[in-house]
Amino acid sequence: MIKGYGFRIENIFQMFKKHYCPVCSAELSKRKVSEIVNSESPEAKNYDFEVADVFVKGDMKFTHIELYCNQCNKYYTIKEAKKNKF
Repeated sequence: MIKGYGFRIENIFQMFKKHYCPVCSAELSKRKVSEIVNSESPEAKNYDFEVADVFVKGDMKFTHIELYCNQCNKYYTIKEAKKNKF
């Protein structure tokens, strides 16, 4: 059972820019990507389980935006797009 939800935006200004695929130069679309992470799993160190000053124990659903190339079927993070400026 999911005990909490989190939505993260890496860089709001990068969200409004157009980005292009480094492989095929097609325009990338924005997609919501979700994953469920348990607070006691090893990957939990990469996530913030605090909601309204309460630490959530158990499963929590995290959602963020990634860039997607329809031609290459690849996902890129906003951080990768900013670093590579594609």
